[in-house]
Amino acid sequence: MTSISRQNENPTSAGQLPVEPKPEPGIFAKLGLNFQAPAQAEYGADAYPSLLRRITSAIMLIIVVVLTGIAIAGAIGAIILVAGFILEQAIS
Repeated sequence: MTSISRQNENPTSAGQLPVEPKPEPGIFAKLGLNFQAPAQAEYGADAYPSLLRRITSAIMLIIVVVLTGIAIAGAIGAIILVAGFILEQAIS
């Protein structure tokens, strides 16, 4: 094991382990994207999400539904376009 100080400068006591330096937090930890423990559940009458969280959730749901619809419409349009091109090549 390594220690922050040299053993002769600051010797450890008999039942104590040497102090290990903490690693530097990574870039994900600095951005808040690392593993986070689950939040404690709230109980009682005050266990409702705030108005801002409800509005944000509603807006995000609308955005996800719209983007999913655009992606599905684009995929169907691409299939129809490719099928028409292949049919045109087969006819001529």
